[in-house]
Amino acid sequence: MNARYWLNRFWMIGLSTMLIVFGIGCSSSATPSPTPKATEHETTTTAFSNVPGILDPQNFGWPRSVKGSNGSITIPEKPQRIITASIGHDEMTLALVPASRLVGVGSVTQDSTYSNVANLTKDIPIINTDPEILIAQQPDVMVVSPYMPQETIEALNKLNVPIIQTSLSNNPTTRIQDILLLGYIYGEEERAIEFAKEVEVRYKSLTNITRHKDFNDERKRTMAVTRYSDQIWTAGIDSAEGSIIEMAGGINVAANAGIVGNATTSLEGLIAMDPEVIFIPQPIDWGANELKTDLLNNPALKNVAAIKANQVHIVESRIFTTLSFWNIKGAESLASILWPSEFTNEILPSFTLPPN
Repeated sequence: MNARYWLNRFWMIGLSTMLIVFGIGCSSSATPSPTPKATEHETTTTAFSNVPGILDPQNFGWPRSVKGSNGSITIPEKPQRIITASIGHDEMTLALVPASRLVGVGSVTQDSTYSNVANLTKDIPIINTDPEILIAQQPDVMVVSPYMPQETIEALNKLNVPIIQTSLSNNPTTRIQDILLLGYIYGEEERAIEFAKEVEVRYKSLTNITRHKDFNDERKRTMAVTRYSDQIWTAGIDSAEGSIIEMAGGINVAANAGIVGNATTSLEGLIAMDPEVIFIPQPIDWGANELKTDLLNNPALKNVAAIKANQVHIVESRIFTTLSFWNIKGAESLASILWPSEFTNEILPSFTLPPN
């Protein structure tokens, strides 16, 4: 990223401090009336007060209750043995608690092709949706997606294992709420507040540039394209890739065409949408290079703007397809393609980790 991006980040992080210093320097000689300061408890309560799923934002003791898509669940004590049975939940959780508190992850979480936390989970036992395998890890809480098989949920409920089904979202506001909810579940409120601020600053540092009003006439028609089993796929409304296009300041042609989520399309569909930039969020081992070659060399696509301009890019799939804050890094990567004069291809720092 260029100097403008980093100056923007530092400006945002330091703004509160600057305002405080300015206020002190410009105060009158008269003794000011003391201003009541919020207590740590009040600050924490405020941060969690509007988070969906937290039933009593005044309660930071144990037991505590939260509401997932499977109803209200009580967590009797601070969890020390956690299972989060999806890669998105694993990535979110490892930003809040040390890896030593996770007692099981899916095999895909240990695969660096798809996972942004593979290096943190290599020594954690691999689990799947088999209730016996999950129970063998003796979890004291499980946070899973709504797609966990119902028979697994029922089996764990019989053993009184608190299991909370939550969705993860690409929306910037709900992403922060997801972080705070998980922090509350794990009893890591302070870390959740700290990390939510980190994610929000990084998001705003990017979008303060990519959403600049002066860029409106320069926004490029952008399309995510992958190919599996000889089917061409794209990403429209309410997709991870679509959210990344929006953050990066592009125009998602698939969304404009009415496509919802990740859906198949055709060469005719690609021609009709006529993107100016195509990015391929597909692993190299799964045919990304071959897809790029086929797109560029297909005579039927020769008049597509992205093909004519040689604007077909292979990107790192794990930061473009995740349902976690890591897709901000995907947006930063795409922004360097869409706005080369504003951004560079420098490797950006990772996100911070919780203390051990």
